[in-house]
Amino acid sequence: MAKVFPYKALYYDNKTFNDLTSLVIPPYDNIPGGEEQKYLKRSPYNFAHVLLPHSADEDYSHAKDLLKKWQEQHILKETGIPCYYLYQQTFEAYGQSHIRHTLMCAVELQPFSEGIIRPHENTYGQYKADRLQILRKTQCNLSHVFGMVNDGEGFLEGIFEKWMFEPPFLKAQTDDGTEHRLWKVEGAKYPEVTEFFNDRPIYIVDGHHRYESALMYAKECGAYGDPKKPASQMLFAIANTFDPGLIVFPTHRAVKKGTCNSLDLGAIEKQYQLLPLAPQDLFSFVEKPQMTPQFALYYHNQLYLVIPNNWQNEADKIGKSVAKLSVIWSDHKFAKEFCGIDDSHRSQKISYDKDAKALWEKRDSYELIIFHAPPAVSDVTSVADEKRFMPQKSTYFFPKLAAGFTMRRLE
Repeated sequence: MAKVFPYKALYYDNKTFNDLTSLVIPPYDNIPGGEEQKYLKRSPYNFAHVLLPHSADEDYSHAKDLLKKWQEQHILKETGIPCYYLYQQTFEAYGQSHIRHTLMCAVELQPFSEGIIRPHENTYGQYKADRLQILRKTQCNLSHVFGMVNDGEGFLEGIFEKWMFEPPFLKAQTDDGTEHRLWKVEGAKYPEVTEFFNDRPIYIVDGHHRYESALMYAKECGAYGDPKKPASQMLFAIANTFDPGLIVFPTHRAVKKGTCNSLDLGAIEKQYQLLPLAPQDLFSFVEKPQMTPQFALYYHNQLYLVIPNNWQNEADKIGKSVAKLSVIWSDHKFAKEFCGIDDSHRSQKISYDKDAKALWEKRDSYELIIFHAPPAVSDVTSVADEKRFMPQKSTYFFPKLAAGFTMRRLE
């Protein structure tokens, strides 16, 4: 099914930069507005100087020029032969330490309709246009799509264990406390990696826009379907769907004041069960995936567990995998029907936050708050297998991949 390849990586010279902590950044779309300067000021070689737009009408000429300059100055080097890379992230979540492994490789680009690369979110034109423009200018894959593959046998982990005896090739620590380590191995030594993916699809976790932009670029430059041309492939970092280090945070919804001044609880109870929920139980609720759709609602100093009635009846219309998602009921049903919030103005009326405790402390600042339990990894794969889509802000896989470890030239 999926075709994966080792690749020649463009990377910060690890002899000059023993540690990339001052150089790597979060994904471009995960940096809050106003925080760009924090990264730009850390180092003249911080990856933000390349990856982030410098103006509203950015054409990314600066990114092209910087990459060329850094290669001439030997700030950036390139591996001489195609390699695979083991990317390890060690981090804290839910009060425990976790380790997540991903395989960095190049993946042949295919339309989603083929079912080889499977999305779970819709994409939007303005973001795809931005990533397409930076591809055109730099002719370089600058960051990875985060993906998953079903590996119940632990094949990838068995391969990784052979690679981790050596000191890491690259390393860094990011602001969220995550430790990042990278090992590289010659791709030719592990043909079984290619064989492993031959009968398996790859699920996109993060990076839908980057993937579609890469596919558009491959078609417009005549590389699509030609494995001899690097632009026919896109960089991925692929985790095992069964990796216990795949941590998913829920994203909670805080509805701004003045949006829905009065809820008709009687009308709500015709469609949902409203059960009292103690505040101390809220924080355990937001840490554990639920088997059926339900969410917590804070409104007028009261906290409720909200369970839709007869939710199974929606399965035939919207798909079983989607009908069991709590966020479908909170966003597309409850918020729309009782608060008048739909996709046309959702971002103006709702604030999103993954920190339930911080949001609870600010609860009186909002009209109401919808708290979610985390979706399961299997929810993502089930939705993708049914060729359905999750609403925006349904998942937050933590931690994000750091951008700046490896890049890949396409010319």
